[in-house]
Amino acid sequence: MTETPEAGEIDLDNITLTGSLIAVTEHLRTVAGPAVRDLTRREADGLLRSYLEPPCFPEAVRRLTTRHLLVLVGEHDTGRRLGGTALLSRMSLAEGTITVLSPAADAHELLSAIEYEPGRAYLLHDWIAASTDRTELVNLARKLAELGSYLVITRNGGPSHAVEVEHVWAAPEPGELFDLCLSTYDRRAGVCAGELGQARDLALSLPTPAEVVRLATRLTRDGEQGGEEVAAWFDTKPPMREVLAVAALAFTHHLTGPAFEEQRARLERLCNEPNGRRFTGPLISATEGLVGFRAPHQHTQVLGELVRRYGFWLWQPLREWVRSLPGQGPAIQVRAARGVALLAGHSMKEAELEFLEVWARGSAAERVAAANTLSYMCADDALAPEALRIALTWAADPRHVSATAAAAALGGGLSVRYPDDCVKWLRRLESAGGPAAPVAGQSLALLSRGR
Repeated sequence: MTETPEAGEIDLDNITLTGSLIAVTEHLRTVAGPAVRDLTRREADGLLRSYLEPPCFPEAVRRLTTRHLLVLVGEHDTGRRLGGTALLSRMSLAEGTITVLSPAADAHELLSAIEYEPGRAYLLHDWIAASTDRTELVNLARKLAELGSYLVITRNGGPSHAVEVEHVWAAPEPGELFDLCLSTYDRRAGVCAGELGQARDLALSLPTPAEVVRLATRLTRDGEQGGEEVAAWFDTKPPMREVLAVAALAFTHHLTGPAFEEQRARLERLCNEPNGRRFTGPLISATEGLVGFRAPHQHTQVLGELVRRYGFWLWQPLREWVRSLPGQGPAIQVRAARGVALLAGHSMKEAELEFLEVWARGSAAERVAAANTLSYMCADDALAPEALRIALTWAADPRHVSATAAAAALGGGLSVRYPDDCVKWLRRLESAGGPAAPVAGQSLALLSRGR
């Protein structure tokens, strides 16, 4: 998984509304590349270095060998992405390269618009097609079998009517995955028994394989905490004022001290909480005039704890406050967009329905915030397809104001990950007229100049 770019690395305090779109996109180029590409055998082996096969893996190997097409379905973040790579690595192929396809291709395009080569492996992560066509998928399986090629598709949700080519996926056991990671990194001996036991207990409670791998990776780095300090702080049941401080920081990370205090006070007023003295605590620090989390990993972990531990009484005023942040100026707008992008990693539904959909229908500043959120999501391999799905949903009706947010996003971070899809949809928006047409034209002009 690619880490989300660090907002503080952009000069966010000297930025215009339009300039924020370019700045976030240009920063994304430094940390991510096209998602649709060829994955070499060496790259695949590196990704699979600490891969643990789940119990459903052997049957998946058998079915892919027989059918040549397999759609892995199941809950989000169960390890299907690496599972697809691992399955293809087991097949008998003419060469080891895996071609990664666009998640926007529908069943008809997969069958008719792609030139498959004999004896090759193909992978489609997080398929976002609105529906699956059983007949076309079965015909695609036959076509691949005739070529001696293989395709693995991963999709969120449960099985459909195309049961012949679908396989339900499940995550590996987290304790075993944690042990494998430590063994792979060959650092178990350097970790004290007490610290190792605490970390393994924490691993058992983590909801996704990716989080288990990240925990083990941090544990093997000298002097770096494993992340349990965030959960431990929330376990103390801190008072509301302190919770509001870290919640505010999650959406204004690396803001100047006075500006952060102003936004924190706004949130406290919404919560009917008396404004108190400045709060730092074990998670918050001020460095060179900027208020931020003490360690980079704490940012996303705080959001995860807020999602898991708190309900309406915190989130209702917090939602209202976050939705208002784009109107507080470009520097705050970009930080809010990054916070919502990180939130999407813990609750895609919350990020999409409560913030992205609202911003996409709102003011110019809010639509820019929506576009920047999708760009930040593109830094995460697992969230990038979700960002593309949302943008294409907004672009479906060129007459709606949300299509302008789509046009900005398609010319932004999405163009880094899915360049061909973005150009196709931007041309469609430009030719359709409506409010999105001029924005699509500007995005196309920027893309043609290569920024």
